[in-house]
Amino acid sequence: MLLGFIFGVLACSLWGMIYIIPLYLSDYGTFSIAMARFACFGAAGFVLCFFFKKELLHLTPKDWFVALNLSFWGNAIYYAFLCKGIQLAGAPIAGMLMSLIPINVALIANRPSVSRSVVVPWRKLWIPLSLIFIGLVIGNIDEFKFVAQQSKGSDFWLGAALSTVSMLLWTWFPIRNGQWLLAHSKVSPVAWTVAQAVSILPLTVICYAAANFSEIGSEVGFLGPHPALFMWLMLLAGVICGWGGMTFWNLMSARLPLALSGQMIIFETIFSVIYAMVHRGIWPSWTLVVGMTTLLIGVSLSLRIFREAVKAATN
Repeated sequence: MLLGFIFGVLACSLWGMIYIIPLYLSDYGTFSIAMARFACFGAAGFVLCFFFKKELLHLTPKDWFVALNLSFWGNAIYYAFLCKGIQLAGAPIAGMLMSLIPINVALIANRPSVSRSVVVPWRKLWIPLSLIFIGLVIGNIDEFKFVAQQSKGSDFWLGAALSTVSMLLWTWFPIRNGQWLLAHSKVSPVAWTVAQAVSILPLTVICYAAANFSEIGSEVGFLGPHPALFMWLMLLAGVICGWGGMTFWNLMSARLPLALSGQMIIFETIFSVIYAMVHRGIWPSWTLVVGMTTLLIGVSLSLRIFREAVKAATN
């Protein structure tokens, strides 16, 4: 279980970078950024197909359909909605909504009818879940104030709606993805990452081409006003953050109970804040430090409770 925890932190450390990459591409549309990122993600998976050929050949058409849905809706569309939500409503409301994901997943996944893994009695989880919620509130106090001041205008509410959709998509993704991995233990998590990457490649290329078809031959160009920077950042976002992050996440998902693995996404928020602070050259506020510390205590307690439950189930 500790190894799964480490894999989850590594995944979130890579995914946290995706929040600052759009800051360097303000001249590009968020849909184009999302599709280009996951086209690179798909291309990297296609290159690795040869090494996982035996496992991939055992996947059924239904498995490939699941991989496509998870990757397209849970990654590409989620990221497009998230970026557009940040653009219209600002990062505070998007971050606040995304911070609800650990609570959502824990509430949905910790049921025998949903999870194929160990289920913990709710009386043992209310303290760590409460600490996670309190940490989220304390850490986002400044963001709550910003939301109260800016919550006017149609653009804001459209951005809030898009951010809500992205939050719902990533509440669904870790649950459905974890269920598939736990139900198919003979398929390695890395091979499943390759399947998700390969399945999404044609669709993301088509979507990017359709979104930028009118720019062919124009001054802007098919790859936008800064093609070299765009390509380098998309390779970073797609290959390192996308493929690397997804691989670590799947390695974690195959080792941790669903209700616990969903809580791990809070580390993405933590790393994104750290990277943003470094990018801006500022120190975090005391509320952010206290909030993140409380979050970590809550997750640590959850990890301990689930570890004890696994030991009890195997004895």
